[in-house]
Amino acid sequence: MTAIGTRIQSGTAACVIAAAAVLTPAAVAHADPAAPLPMVGIGSSLCDPTGSVNCTTTVAPFASSSSLLLGPPPNILQNGLWWFGTPNPTPPTQTAVFQFSPLALIPGFLQPLYSWFTQNLNFEACIGGLTLHVGPYGTVSGSYSRGCA
Repeated sequence: MTAIGTRIQSGTAACVIAAAAVLTPAAVAHADPAAPLPMVGIGSSLCDPTGSVNCTTTVAPFASSSSLLLGPPPNILQNGLWWFGTPNPTPPTQTAVFQFSPLALIPGFLQPLYSWFTQNLNFEACIGGLTLHVGPYGTVSGSYSRGCA
Protein backbone atom coordinates (compact mmCIF):
# COMPACT_ATOMS: atom_id res chain seq x y z
CA MET A 1 0.00 0.00 0.00
CA THR A 2 1.34 3.43 -0.80
CA ALA A 3 2.13 6.10 1.74
CA ILE A 4 -0.86 8.16 0.61
CA GLY A 5 -3.23 5.23 1.15
CA THR A 6 -1.83 4.64 4.63
CA ARG A 7 -2.26 8.30 5.52
CA ILE A 8 -5.86 8.29 4.26
CA GLN A 9 -6.65 5.17 6.31
CA SER A 10 -5.02 6.64 9.42
CA GLY A 11 -6.85 9.94 9.00
CA THR A 12 -10.19 8.19 8.48
CA ALA A 13 -9.66 6.02 11.56
CA ALA A 14 -8.77 9.09 13.65
CA CYS A 15 -11.91 10.91 12.46
CA VAL A 16 -14.10 7.91 13.28
CA ILE A 17 -12.64 7.62 16.78
CA ALA A 18 -13.09 11.37 17.37
CA ALA A 19 -16.68 11.28 16.10
CA ALA A 20 -17.48 8.30 18.33
CA ALA A 21 -16.02 10.10 21.33
CA VAL A 22 -18.07 13.24 20.62
CA LEU A 23 -21.36 11.51 19.80
CA THR A 24 -21.38 8.89 22.57
CA PRO A 25 -23.73 9.98 25.39
CA ALA A 26 -22.15 10.34 28.81
CA ALA A 27 -24.45 7.68 30.26
CA VAL A 28 -23.09 5.11 27.80
CA ALA A 29 -19.48 6.25 28.05
CA HIS A 30 -19.42 5.87 31.85
CA ALA A 31 -21.62 2.78 32.00
CA ASP A 32 -21.14 0.16 34.70
CA PRO A 33 -21.92 -3.49 34.02
CA ALA A 34 -25.49 -4.47 34.89
CA ALA A 35 -24.31 -7.60 36.69
CA PRO A 36 -20.92 -8.48 38.16
CA LEU A 37 -18.75 -10.48 35.81
CA PRO A 38 -17.98 -14.05 36.85
CA MET A 39 -14.45 -14.60 38.09
CA VAL A 40 -14.06 -17.81 36.08
CA GLY A 41 -14.44 -18.54 32.39
CA ILE A 42 -17.65 -19.55 30.68
CA GLY A 43 -18.50 -23.15 31.47
CA SER A 44 -15.60 -23.73 33.85
CA SER A 45 -16.29 -25.66 37.01
CA LEU A 46 -15.94 -24.29 40.52
CA CYS A 47 -14.66 -27.46 42.15
CA ASP A 48 -11.33 -29.09 42.76
CA PRO A 49 -10.04 -31.65 40.26
CA THR A 50 -10.30 -34.50 42.80
CA GLY A 51 -14.08 -34.21 42.84
CA SER A 52 -14.36 -34.16 46.63
CA VAL A 53 -16.40 -30.95 46.61
CA ASN A 54 -19.90 -30.63 45.11
CA CYS A 55 -19.29 -29.19 41.63
CA THR A 56 -21.34 -26.43 40.08
CA THR A 57 -20.89 -25.06 36.60
CA THR A 58 -21.19 -21.36 35.89
CA VAL A 59 -22.62 -19.93 32.72
CA ALA A 60 -22.22 -16.25 31.94
CA PRO A 61 -25.53 -14.42 31.46
CA PHE A 62 -26.33 -13.23 27.96
CA ALA A 63 -28.39 -10.29 29.21
CA SER A 64 -25.37 -8.00 29.31
CA SER A 65 -24.80 -8.11 25.54
CA SER A 66 -28.47 -7.86 24.58
CA SER A 67 -29.28 -5.11 27.07
CA LEU A 68 -27.03 -2.71 25.17
CA LEU A 69 -29.06 -3.30 22.04
CA LEU A 70 -32.62 -3.67 23.32
CA GLY A 71 -32.50 -3.03 27.08
CA PRO A 72 -33.83 -0.02 28.90
CA PRO A 73 -32.70 3.39 27.62
CA PRO A 74 -30.01 4.49 26.98
CA ASN A 75 -29.24 1.73 24.49
CA ILE A 76 -28.16 1.58 20.87
CA LEU A 77 -31.68 2.42 19.54
CA GLN A 78 -32.84 4.86 22.23
CA ASN A 79 -30.37 7.48 23.39
CA GLY A 80 -29.82 11.23 23.31
CA LEU A 81 -28.83 11.36 19.65
CA TRP A 82 -31.58 9.18 18.15
CA TRP A 83 -34.67 7.30 19.35
CA PHE A 84 -36.52 4.54 17.50
CA GLY A 85 -39.39 2.50 18.94
CA THR A 86 -41.94 3.18 21.64
CA PRO A 87 -42.27 6.89 22.44
CA ASN A 88 -39.89 8.40 24.95
CA PRO A 89 -41.60 8.49 28.38
CA THR A 90 -39.66 11.63 29.38
CA PRO A 91 -39.03 13.57 26.16
CA PRO A 92 -37.35 16.98 26.14
CA THR A 93 -39.54 20.02 25.56
CA GLN A 94 -40.78 19.74 21.99
CA THR A 95 -42.11 22.36 19.60
CA ALA A 96 -44.88 20.96 17.37
CA VAL A 97 -44.57 21.63 13.64
CA PHE A 98 -47.50 19.66 12.23
CA GLN A 99 -50.15 17.11 13.15
CA PHE A 100 -52.20 15.05 10.73
CA SER A 101 -55.21 12.88 11.65
CA PRO A 102 -56.25 10.68 8.72
CA LEU A 103 -59.30 9.24 10.52
CA ALA A 104 -61.32 12.32 9.54
CA LEU A 105 -60.61 11.64 5.85
CA ILE A 106 -61.79 8.00 5.94
CA PRO A 107 -65.41 7.46 4.82
CA GLY A 108 -67.82 6.78 7.68
CA PHE A 109 -68.54 3.18 6.78
CA LEU A 110 -64.78 2.32 6.77
CA GLN A 111 -63.90 4.17 9.98
CA PRO A 112 -64.62 1.21 12.33
CA LEU A 113 -62.42 -1.13 10.29
CA TYR A 114 -59.65 1.47 9.98
CA SER A 115 -59.88 2.21 13.72
CA TRP A 116 -59.63 -1.48 14.57
CA PHE A 117 -56.42 -1.88 12.52
CA THR A 118 -54.73 1.32 13.70
CA GLN A 119 -55.85 1.72 17.32
CA ASN A 120 -52.62 0.27 18.77
CA LEU A 121 -50.10 2.19 16.69
CA ASN A 122 -47.50 3.91 18.85
CA PHE A 123 -44.08 4.59 17.32
CA GLU A 124 -41.55 7.39 17.51
CA ALA A 125 -38.53 8.14 15.35
CA CYS A 126 -36.19 10.92 16.43
CA ILE A 127 -32.87 11.88 14.90
CA GLY A 128 -30.94 14.80 16.34
CA GLY A 129 -34.07 16.35 17.83
CA LEU A 130 -36.33 16.07 14.76
CA THR A 131 -39.19 13.80 15.84
CA LEU A 132 -41.85 11.97 13.86
CA HIS A 133 -44.50 10.30 16.02
CA VAL A 134 -47.12 7.87 14.67
CA GLY A 135 -49.85 7.52 17.26
CA PRO A 136 -53.14 5.72 17.67
CA TYR A 137 -55.52 5.76 14.69
CA GLY A 138 -52.67 6.77 12.35
CA THR A 139 -52.21 10.26 13.76
CA VAL A 140 -48.85 11.58 12.55
CA SER A 141 -47.12 14.52 14.22
CA GLY A 142 -43.77 16.18 13.74
CA SER A 143 -41.79 18.29 16.16
CA TYR A 144 -38.29 19.43 17.04
CA SER A 145 -36.37 19.75 20.29
CA ARG A 146 -32.85 19.82 21.77
CA GLY A 147 -32.13 16.10 21.44
CA CYS A 148 -34.10 12.91 21.69
CA ALA A 149 -33.77 11.83 25.34
